[in-house]
Amino acid sequence: MIQAILLAGGKGTRLAPLTDNLPKPLVQIHGKPMMQYVLEHLRHAGITNIAISVAHLGHMISDQFGDGSSLGMNLSYLVEPEPMGTGGWTKLVNWNDLNENFIVANADNLFWIDVAKFIERHRSHGDIATIAGIELPSADIAKYEILRPDLDHTNLDAYVDRSQAELELAGKETGFISSGWYIMNKAVRDMVDDVMPISNEVHVWPHIAASGKRVGFYHATEPWFDSGTHERLARVAAHVASLTPSLRGG
Repeated sequence: MIQAILLAGGKGTRLAPLTDNLPKPLVQIHGKPMMQYVLEHLRHAGITNIAISVAHLGHMISDQFGDGSSLGMNLSYLVEPEPMGTGGWTKLVNWNDLNENFIVANADNLFWIDVAKFIERHRSHGDIATIAGIELPSADIAKYEILRPDLDHTNLDAYVDRSQAELELAGKETGFISSGWYIMNKAVRDMVDDVMPISNEVHVWPHIAASGKRVGFYHATEPWFDSGTHERLARVAAHVASLTPSLRGG
């Protein structure tokens, strides 16, 4: 059964010229594709059966990792025939092949999340889904979708559209955005809108948050990096260089 879905379809245009002829997840950090760090982190947590959603230059990703046997994993691919959005995986995956609870994660955000704690938070609450949130200064996230957790930071009260972000953050020094890591129950299938292209941020998560079902929140304090620009990529590389070999993966 599929334990996790990795989203690897983005073009990474802000990392040009690195991404002119290379999918963003294959951009190297210290001689290793950034996506490999994500795969190895999942493998160390016992997550070895993974479906990878690919689009832009996706054949290069499947050529790089193949069936995953070289990493001690079992990899399969969800191939978008045309750009389908960040939620395209919901249309491509065979939901019967998914674990009852499965991880969805971005392949190009490096995140040293404690996967076991993340899974335990989800299972202990019996939630339909759990989202890992990153707390950042309000001024830095005013153009992002905002997560509003409850006072205990254990449940998600609201998923706020970016058009309302400034209002949501007014008077607050910090706020929460999505880390790009989720755990979902297969019941999420009933909440997938019949639209195309489909977005996790615009369609899937707002529907989940407004469903009336309990949605979990994981306040992530582990190192997390958005690798979307050259400056951010340099910060990721500096962090990886500071890690011990065991934490780097491999």
